[in-house]
Amino acid sequence: MRIIINVNQGKDAKGKRAVVVRTGYYFNADDSLRIQNCGVDIYNIIKDGFGSGFTGGVIVHEGLQK
Repeated sequence: MRIIINVNQGKDAKGKRAVVVRTGYYFNADDSLRIQNCGVDIYNIIKDGFGSGFTGGVIVHEGLQK
């Protein structure tokens, strides 16, 4: 499993420059169910951390990427 965190410059809803953080994850065909579940739990912890501790930018949680 891979957890992806992309940090780029973008624009907020008002059109001003802002930091844009996109989070997501994807599974490898070789990942067992145990690895997948652990990875999703870690992703959710990271997502909650960004949601409560990051201000002044745009956060997009994309979840599972296919």
